[in-house]
Amino acid sequence: MTDLLDNSQADDYSASSIEVLEGLEPVRKRPGMYIGGTDERALHHMVAEILDNSMDEAVAGHANRIEVELHTDYSLTVRDNGRGIPIDPHPKFPDKSALEVILCTLHAGGKFSGKVYQTSGGLHGVGASVVNALSDTMVVQVARNKELFEQRFSRGVFLVAKTESRACVMEIEQNKNTQKKHNEGILVKYKNSWRGFNIRGTICSM
Repeated sequence: MTDLLDNSQADDYSASSIEVLEGLEPVRKRPGMYIGGTDERALHHMVAEILDNSMDEAVAGHANRIEVELHTDYSLTVRDNGRGIPIDPHPKFPDKSALEVILCTLHAGGKFSGKVYQTSGGLHGVGASVVNALSDTMVVQVARNKELFEQRFSRGVFLVAKTESRACVMEIEQNKNTQKKHNEGILVKYKNSWRGFNIRGTICSM
């Protein structure tokens, strides 16, 4: 039996043993801390985090239509005709859009002060960025001021952005049931990464 008080073994625990995880790396290392596990329920939690953002827009009176579509490749799309995430440069990070800051930074969002949303759900400043970190691909389209702004990400890393100008910029705006007279909204499409998840007994390594 090993003596727990025996210090004869080499002690290699030093400052170099301490890891500092930055950005979205903690999410990828320990997803269960953010979405409650690594099983099917955790995947449902990811859907809820994106859907909650659309529901917040509807509760605040800025959206009257939300669509959720599950694709054959298990990617998921959530659309709403709300205001969309701001796409102008962030004051603290002028070289990045507010959209990129929200999706690539933990604890970044508009729900902390209560000025933008009186009531809101989800993980404030965490949900969308966590889903981004745990997705092999994420595409976000924001329609504002008759322009379509698109950004693409992979595993929480920004890839590319582009802006298009056109009269009808969102598929949901073509629906005659919508009551909004101007083209605004957001589309979020992501395909979660299976790495780090334990689905139906199969463990996928990071």
